Amino acid sequence: MEFEFKYKIGVDEVNKKFELTNKAIITLFQNTASFHSDSIHYGIMDVLRTSLTWFLIDWKVKVIKRPKYGDVVTIKTWGRDFYKAFAHMDFELYVNDELYIKATSKWVLYNIKTKSYEEIPKELLDLYGNNTKRVFDGDLDHMEVLDNYSDKTKITIRKSDLDFNNHVNNTKYFDYLNDYYDFDEFNDFRITYRKEIKENDIIYLCHEKIDNKDHYVILDNDNNIKTIIEGEI
Repeated sequence: MEFEFKYKIGVDEVNKKFELTNKAIITLFQNTASFHSDSIHYGIMDVLRTSLTWFLIDWKVKVIKRPKYGDVVTIKTWGRDFYKAFAHMDFELYVNDELYIKATSKWVLYNIKTKSYEEIPKELLDLYGNNTKRVFDGDLDHMEVLDNYSDKTKITIRKSDLDFNNHVNNTKYFDYLNDYYDFDEFNDFRITYRKEIKENDIIYLCHEKIDNKDHYVILDNDNNIKTIIEGEI
């Protein structure tokens, strides 16, 4: 089932050029996916009944054209390639019927009672529908960290970074890039979330630029990988 959501871009979602930020793109897509789940009664307000919730583990985003302040955007999303506990959700963002942004994402279904991944039940598959449409050819490549990074900066986690799961929300990582580095909006970027970040974690943001691509990794105090981000302008 394809789900559609319309939204008007606000002042807190644009940069100095009055263009939609990457953080706002991720936020819009994440919210649209959540509203999609709400529409089939498997959203965050249904977790007490279902014991099931989705964890986001991967993004690939391509900005063809960047929406501006005041634009009314239409976001379309659908599920595809459901396998065991995993699902892909693809997205298209339009302004006046013109495709501006496309993205794919990977999610895993989690049971809060058993505290383990849950194979996607047939009822949920039927409700989402297993669409064959893809915004990119091929699957999401496995992301690896570099052997060395030129910069390593300790991150201060704020309480405002945490979501209802008491983890740092997926959208907050772009705040860290802006806070600690001279950061331009990427038109092509990947994000892999290896492990959640909690309030008391000690974490570091590392950076290296190779050719035109920026490579970031977030590590904990034991050098365990939390998040990998790659982007090109």
